[in-house]
Amino acid sequence: MKLRRFKVTNYRSIEDSDWVELDNIAVIVGKNEAGKTSLLKALWKFNPFDEHPYNLDREWPKGRRKERSDDKIVIETEFTFDDVERATLASIHESAVAVTGVRITRNYRGNYFYTFLPEQPDQKRDVEWVVSVLEEHFGTVPEGASDHFRTQCDILFKTFVEETRAKNGTDFAIVQAATFKSQIAQHPQYGQDNRILQTIQKQVDVAVEKIKTDTPIRRAIDIAHKWLPTFIYMDDYRIFTGEAQLDEVQQRFVNKRQTDADYTIKLIMEQAGLNLDEEVKKGNNEDRQQRILDMNDASITLTNEIEDRWSQKKYEIRFQADGQHFVTFVKDANGKSLVPLEERSKGFQWFFSFDMLFMCETAGKFKNAVILLDEPGLHLHASAQRDLLVRMKAYAAANQLIYSTHLPFMIDFTQLDNIYVCEERDGEGVKVHQNWAIADKDARFTLQAALGLSWSQSLFVGQFNLVVEGITDFWFLMTISEMLRHAGEAGLDEQLVVTPAGGASKVAYVGTLLRGQELHVAVLLDSDPEGKSAYEQLVHSWVMDDKHVLMLGPILGAKGSRCIEDLFDEDYYVKQVRESYKSELAGKTLNVPAADDRTIVQRVEHALQAAGIEKFNKGRPAKIIMKDLATSEAKSLPKGTLDRFRKVVVAVNSIVQTWRTGTAK
Repeated sequence: MKLRRFKVTNYRSIEDSDWVELDNIAVIVGKNEAGKTSLLKALWKFNPFDEHPYNLDREWPKGRRKERSDDKIVIETEFTFDDVERATLASIHESAVAVTGVRITRNYRGNYFYTFLPEQPDQKRDVEWVVSVLEEHFGTVPEGASDHFRTQCDILFKTFVEETRAKNGTDFAIVQAATFKSQIAQHPQYGQDNRILQTIQKQVDVAVEKIKTDTPIRRAIDIAHKWLPTFIYMDDYRIFTGEAQLDEVQQRFVNKRQTDADYTIKLIMEQAGLNLDEEVKKGNNEDRQQRILDMNDASITLTNEIEDRWSQKKYEIRFQADGQHFVTFVKDANGKSLVPLEERSKGFQWFFSFDMLFMCETAGKFKNAVILLDEPGLHLHASAQRDLLVRMKAYAAANQLIYSTHLPFMIDFTQLDNIYVCEERDGEGVKVHQNWAIADKDARFTLQAALGLSWSQSLFVGQFNLVVEGITDFWFLMTISEMLRHAGEAGLDEQLVVTPAGGASKVAYVGTLLRGQELHVAVLLDSDPEGKSAYEQLVHSWVMDDKHVLMLGPILGAKGSRCIEDLFDEDYYVKQVRESYKSELAGKTLNVPAADDRTIVQRVEHALQAAGIEKFNKGRPAKIIMKDLATSEAKSLPKGTLDRFRKVVVAVNSIVQTWRTGTAK
């Protein structure tokens, strides 16, 4: 069960965040106090390891007191089911066969509300199932009843069943059950009849409860709720520095004033087999030898737990306790000796605390979690922040990860589609979006700095540069270019560096920045409204030579809008769309409109919406296409596909040739 998207409403400074889409990793960028923490905490409280209820008094948005109510929704989520989960749901009832996902909301009261997608399982059972429940629980009068009482019960039950069938089941049976109980109460003749009457009436109540609760939708909800991933939240306040006075920690728990650090201490002790209350008692005892033995055993226990379950990082741990004073010594695989955790760097303390939290809250499985990291890496130097990005990808291998940052080194520009801006807008509250062009200057600074760092430290700088709109444009062009080259044909010029900008709206900025570094720059744009807008910015606002701004429509000799996906044969592309959305489509026909002035992406989006799928993520079929191309040769591709890519290669290489010969700048 995978989180596909979420949005937060009515929480602190957030009135409506708008939808945030999620694959495996998403990064939330914004200045301090922009609402990033509120966004993550609202999501965390959706399904934390330990219950952390929403607090209406403290977390309801200021200035809206008249609207305040604990039935207001805080978080709205959408999940998709994998094939195994879909099969499990389909086995419940035929009405659940088409289910591919679920929308779940939670309000301030803590109630969950489920809406299965694309359609709900039945809320009622068919009439014959209802009748079978009635017959099972009170269709036969128990032994010992008088003949008169038995006969009257049989007559009344037969009438009850006939009317239930005539009225079509569930609702009638639930209402009529009370009438049936009062009717049979009029016919006992002897003492044993009264005792049997009580038994029958109890069984009627049991049957009614089963009819109410054992519906397809109720069973689907119960199953899906068990599949919910655990949401794990980590910030600096949850760091365990390695030292504590146990009796003080215990007292804060008793008074319900425990800190996040107290929670982490208790959690680490529990992972080691130590009980906080017992250790407080032992701290007042005279038997220090046994205390030393216990601490040594706990140290070995936790060290072994980590070694067995978490291959990403090796720790050796030792606990020491003197009275109520509790100290943790830790070394990692690169350390030479055990030193007190409090003497290790803040970054090391963060890693250690999170790894303990991660192990505990996933029951040692390190999977089926949504990990929420609030400003990770604040205490790390720049190169260590880059290392942290690699570490975080390991966390996300069997989980999903969302983290917030305002640090340029914490942004991975190889995953442009996963970057969101979080900012507070006048009159709207906090909004989360992917339109970098309209972001506030602080958020833009982080992105611009990260983009500049990415270019200066990677392959994104060359003497000859081509800026494309997105990462999929980059994938497709570079891959097909290599396939053509391996087939003995011309690919893109080998000295050309292709840079994805992260959308048409960012192409003008990226192109201009590279151009300002005295580099040769060309731009390739989709010939859709966004691409045409970028063209106007480049040619008119940024004074870039129009011969260096290429648009796909004119290259292909096509009228109307065209995008990089239009270079593929339509049948091939639609096939990959069906494959990438097979769980959501669930056997439905995807009727893509015939070619017109719209791009294939726009027409597919229209077809998916008609099938009940609200938004098209073109990255999903792109990933399947890339897997397919990885094992293909140019000759296996349709001729039309190769011809269209050849036209793009020729157009780009002709510009490079003018740069190389000095006939254009």
